[in-house]
Amino acid sequence: MQPGVFSFAAQLKAARAITGWSQGELSDRSGVSRPTIARIEALIMQPRLDTVAKLKQTFLTAGVQILDGEPRGGFSIIVDEGTLAGLLHTHETMLTKKGD
Repeated sequence: MQPGVFSFAAQLKAARAITGWSQGELSDRSGVSRPTIARIEALIMQPRLDTVAKLKQTFLTAGVQILDGEPRGGFSIIVDEGTLAGLLHTHETMLTKKGD
């Protein structure tokens, strides 16, 4: 398995954790099948370039940008301010409900 495939699998998992999306929700939003997403994350398959583009664009539309090679040999995820505020609100709401 190529290092880039491993890196992309980690990117997918990290971006899904940030957004709180399941594989199914990412599938619904991106048009990429859930089994394909699961295989990529499990390092069973190497995604096609158009699949990578669809998935990255889906996260970008949600305010989460994946940057390859930043830092050198790694990747970065940038979450825009509006998305971050929404995630914080969702988290606070969940905590409040949990305390009731």
